[in-house]
Amino acid sequence: MGTKNQMNKSIVCIDTEKDQPQMTNEQTFFIDGYWLDKLPNHINIDVFDTFEFKDCTQPEETWLDQNAMKDLKRLHKWFADNYIAKMFDDFQMKDCAMWSGVDEGSREWHNDFEDGDAFNSNILVYMDDNTEQNGNNIQVASGDYINIIYPKRREFVWLNQKKCFQHRATHKSGVRRVLSFEYMIPALL
Repeated sequence: MGTKNQMNKSIVCIDTEKDQPQMTNEQTFFIDGYWLDKLPNHINIDVFDTFEFKDCTQPEETWLDQNAMKDLKRLHKWFADNYIAKMFDDFQMKDCAMWSGVDEGSREWHNDFEDGDAFNSNILVYMDDNTEQNGNNIQVASGDYINIIYPKRREFVWLNQKKCFQHRATHKSGVRRVLSFEYMIPALL
């Protein structure tokens, strides 16, 4: 994959309003390292707008608004039941969190599990539109490709953090609020 800062790969930009997937979500998860989807209408994320999203450039222990924990845990379990368990028999739910912005380490190419975190898969729910105009996105590198994804509000990116995938986040302007749900999935080791 080369160094974290120098990748010679083909770039694929994905604008979820314009581009139609060429593969199924299951295929992109295992081949490209991510699953992009939209929350069903019955899942209410508007409740999170009432909580404070902490700036993630501050110490991590300050990120979470404790008042949001009950709602975060409910959504964490919903993803486990409706996505993770349908693909994998064995997994553990790990931490959940919410924050605003992008911390310095997440701006660089990385793999959270390889970097020592206790999870190897996570789901990021976007509370704000990421667009080419505001420059906010998430990038996932696999094989010879970098997929640049611009998730909109209510969309989520499920990251596969097997060794062969890396990702990074970009926050150039405006608000970028994210909900995060972590899982340990032995089949991805």
